[in-house]
Amino acid sequence: MLELIRKIAVERPKILGTLMVLIGLVFVISMGWWGFSSYRTGKPEIVARINGTPLYSAEFSRDYEIMKNNYQRLLNGALGRKILTQLNFPGLVLRNMIYRQLWIDEGKKLGLVIPDAVVVEEVARIPFFQEGTPPVFSKNLYTQFLLQTHQSARDFEKSIRADLLVQRVQVLVRAVQTPSASPAATPQEASLEDPVKNRMAMQEETVQSFQTQLENGASIHVDQDVFQKLSKSLL
Repeated sequence: MLELIRKIAVERPKILGTLMVLIGLVFVISMGWWGFSSYRTGKPEIVARINGTPLYSAEFSRDYEIMKNNYQRLLNGALGRKILTQLNFPGLVLRNMIYRQLWIDEGKKLGLVIPDAVVVEEVARIPFFQEGTPPVFSKNLYTQFLLQTHQSARDFEKSIRADLLVQRVQVLVRAVQTPSASPAATPQEASLEDPVKNRMAMQEETVQSFQTQLENGASIHVDQDVFQKLSKSLL
């Protein structure tokens, strides 16, 4: 699998880049809370501003390592400096983090609110914090995690709330997309169609299209000096 990825990276980088962005967005949304508060210490550099919201260097470094580790587990192989450079991996991480912030901003514009009870329920469902048979939430495991990642429960739950907000906005966007029947399809062709897959594909296209609209209408400023320096240190 890793050899195939390397081959595509050289021959068809745009195709692979799109794939990595889509997969990476899932990882960032679901794992972006690791070490959430760490970037607040010291005097952090700002990599970018998205609609006025700063993206800090430590925050970027954290998500870079998370995405890299997830890809390596997915591909069952290491991602060396050469392939990371070919994939423009820092650029993919930056794009995914920008998209995440744009979705958060959209959720706030829509007035969506994630209740405390929903956040608590989501935290309790995270497998890392469960133990026993059947598995149940362990306060001790949760406390250990917070200590290991140098963050407070308040900061961690704030990041969980943001992720849930992103998911809720995307659910609303998917809900407006309904599959339409193709008048040109023959009965035999229609029988071969998978309505569920077709609907999911159309919904994802809608999400990507809406995301592009958010990006086009946003104020995004990237500090290229900070970004390039940070990228070299991570590759």
